Amino acid sequence: MDTESLQEVARLRAHHDVKSLKKVIKDFYALADPKISGQELQAAHETFMMGLDQLAQHLSRTARLQRVTEMEVAGYVEEAAATEATSTETSNRLIDLTERLREAQQERARRIEYDTIAKTIGKLPDREKGKETKEKLVEDIATLKEEEETYAGTWKQRREAFDQIVDSLEKMGEALRDEKAEQERRRALDEDDNEVPPPPAGGEGAALDPNAKPFEPSSTAKSTPQPGEGEQSIGGGEAMEGVEQEEGEEREEGEA
Repeated sequence: MDTESLQEVARLRAHHDVKSLKKVIKDFYALADPKISGQELQAAHETFMMGLDQLAQHLSRTARLQRVTEMEVAGYVEEAAATEATSTETSNRLIDLTERLREAQQERARRIEYDTIAKTIGKLPDREKGKETKEKLVEDIATLKEEEETYAGTWKQRREAFDQIVDSLEKMGEALRDEKAEQERRRALDEDDNEVPPPPAGGEGAALDPNAKPFEPSSTAKSTPQPGEGEQSIGGGEAMEGVEQEEGEEREEGEA
């Protein structure tokens, strides 16, 4: 029950006590009236005594209620003290639990960090394996450098050989062009020789035949191959085939 409710109950009780007291006082004044006598006086006296008994009972009941109220108040005080103690204990416990929770969270964060570091360390190779791997890498690098130098020398030789082949092919092409030009020149000379008319029969004084047909040079005349020309052409073809075969081998080696 809150304070306002208690105050209202106390006010009602006090009002009831005052009302009973006023009734007793009224009965007393009626009994003390000198005008009454006989049965009226007896009735007034009985009414006054009944009012006194009711007031006494009411006062005794009020005293009992006061004692009960005091006991209730004492119980409430004890209960309030116990509640206050429980509240204080709960607050202290909450503070302790909060501190323990904070420490547990810190411990958990540290464990997670330690586990992460441990996993990272576990993934890393040990010192001996790292040393072996480093030495192997150094050996592989040295081997690759040697192979690079070897390949550089080989490619240099092949490049020089290829340049020589190209020079030979260019010279051979020039020789073939010169030979072809020479053959054309000889063929032209042979054609010119075939176009010259033969000398007239009967000597210088022979008479010309007026009915003779005019001379027409043959357009299908072919020059007689010179000795050695066929052999040179055959030799040139074989040389070209040898050069092409060497060039193909060089290309296959370069692709390999």
